[in-house]
Amino acid sequence: MNETSDHAARLLRAYQAQEKRFVERRFPLQFAPEVPAIRELYSQAKGFHWNPVTDIPWDRFDPAHYSKQAREAARRTWSRRAWSVYPGLTESTALLIRFCLESGSLGMDAKLFLSFRPAEEAKHLEVCHMLAERFGGYHPDPGEAGLARASNHPFAQAALDSDVPVEAYIAALGALDDQLDLNLYLSHLHQAKDEVVRTALRLIAGDRARHVTFAWAFLESRVPALDARARAAVIAAVGDILGNVLLVGYRNAWLLPEKSREPWLAAEEETARQGLGASTAAQERSVLRATLAQVRERLATWKLDLPRVDHPELGTI
Repeated sequence: MNETSDHAARLLRAYQAQEKRFVERRFPLQFAPEVPAIRELYSQAKGFHWNPVTDIPWDRFDPAHYSKQAREAARRTWSRRAWSVYPGLTESTALLIRFCLESGSLGMDAKLFLSFRPAEEAKHLEVCHMLAERFGGYHPDPGEAGLARASNHPFAQAALDSDVPVEAYIAALGALDDQLDLNLYLSHLHQAKDEVVRTALRLIAGDRARHVTFAWAFLESRVPALDARARAAVIAAVGDILGNVLLVGYRNAWLLPEKSREPWLAAEEETARQGLGASTAAQERSVLRATLAQVRERLATWKLDLPRVDHPELGTI
């Protein structure tokens, strides 16, 4: 057997093993709410619709009002933000698939809520792209290997990994990463001066707040019943995302490797100065520290202790 056919055989066996783990169990198909808080979030998502093309006052946006330097900075900033928004499309879809395949007729609240989330992520991506285009043109690629590595993580694959409890995945990506993302958007909104940029940030932050609330509501409904092994997996997953994703620059340019952070950090600083949808590095440091304190405090209510992390620039956090 040559190398290609051997690889194909291994892949087939992996698919067969996954198929045995994920067996659809549809009946009895229940629709009654199991977690009222999540069903309410679903109802909110149904009622709150906005269109990136018509609900943002693009006709009042004048990029010529800003210098060439400011436009180039904002172009870079919003392009990079689009790269960080895009994974939400695949993460949310993969998580929905996992719920549908793994939980049978249970978990209807989460499935209904997650059915909306990819569409919301698509709108966020569209807004980031539209702003980058209006500031001079969207950058489709970082053009730098270090930044590309920091931006690419197999989150969708992780959502489908049956060896990782779904609670661990949602704690890491929903409770920690989404919470940090929301808090950063709120900081950017607080600093923004341009009316159109403020509207874009406000609309995205509104959706993000529901995504974060879903994560905490889901964990509240499931974590108390977890055994010791699953609880350890939750902490391990959160710690992994913190140390190996967030603290190496996934959300914050100032945490990127030194050779990779310019010109992206300079662009974000200029974007923040001009009030075009960013925060300074100092402001983002405060947001990061506050978010970690917030997440630790909430996890601690379930007796889940997130260990401190040593970082060369931030110290022990």
